[in-house]
Amino acid sequence: MAIRILLLTLGPGVALGLGRFAYALVLPLMQAAWGLSYAQGGLLGSANTLGYFLGAIVSHRLLGWLGYRRGFFLALLLQGGVLALTGADGYALAFALRLLQGALGALVFVGGAALLMALGSSGRSLGAYYGGVGLGLLLAPWLLLGADTPESAWGRLGLGAFLLSLAPLWTWKALKEPPPPARGEGSLRPILPLLLAYGLYGAGYIGYMTFVTTAVGDWTLLFTLLGLGALLTGVVWGTWVERVGGKRGLFHVLLVLFLASLPPLAQGLPGLSAFLFGLAFLGVITAVTQAFRALLPPSAWPRAMGLSTAAFALGQALGPALAGLGAEALGRGEGALWVASLLLALALPPVWPRRG
Repeated sequence: MAIRILLLTLGPGVALGLGRFAYALVLPLMQAAWGLSYAQGGLLGSANTLGYFLGAIVSHRLLGWLGYRRGFFLALLLQGGVLALTGADGYALAFALRLLQGALGALVFVGGAALLMALGSSGRSLGAYYGGVGLGLLLAPWLLLGADTPESAWGRLGLGAFLLSLAPLWTWKALKEPPPPARGEGSLRPILPLLLAYGLYGAGYIGYMTFVTTAVGDWTLLFTLLGLGALLTGVVWGTWVERVGGKRGLFHVLLVLFLASLPPLAQGLPGLSAFLFGLAFLGVITAVTQAFRALLPPSAWPRAMGLSTAAFALGQALGPALAGLGAEALGRGEGALWVASLLLALALPPVWPRRG
């Protein structure tokens, strides 16, 4: 069982670690080769988050129609080709492919989590799955070492994504489909505060990830520390949320994320800030998933995962713009970090622990 879970963690590593976050490392090459403005680079990032949002919205129905196993593996195996072609023919094609990669990434993320939940996996197992994003964060700088054109950079990411996507196929027979929705049960009312907090988390976390290098610099080091922290998600937060419960654990991990994002820490001790942020940002997803399991019947879990991912994606689409306004207001990157911290602080009241 443990080996199967470890293999499935490659899904988020490919779809998010390489598919989404490695874009920050390739963007300077694209700007140099294609003459992209910062606005055009931002639009490519927005295309990816828009695709993720659209994929999350339709994930429940699409994966239910295709079958969660078939949909998960199809979306995962397509990652390599989509990434490899992104640098092939200029801006218009890159925009379309970033949109498509985002949609496929949502299907991978939601589908894999639903399959693990159907197996009755523990919080630690789910934390390990989400923490797989950290593997992509760690591998991306090494895959891109020596790449000097957008074509070569995206080609390397595509090849790496394809090779990593093959190993999870070994788990096919061990996985089972989530139960179909049952009529008359599965109201999502109990999780509405969690969805609000999750959307604010999406806005705050991406604000930090987008602008921390503007305020601090040395992206390669920060990428490595973020990845190392993320890989520990299952060990740290998976264990903790099993002990205290998903909703209470969600408050705790959001509090750590908020503290890690504060500009005095990010600018004074950037390595510590990046490590703590990496450790916590996927712990939020672990806690939310565990809360769904406690608050909802199994037939409602896949739908809840899809809607929570959509709320996250919507916040993620808004976060960079709001943080950018903060940077403009202060005239420096520190303003963006303050906005990101504020958004994370606003995520805390909806999940404030209550007695009884």
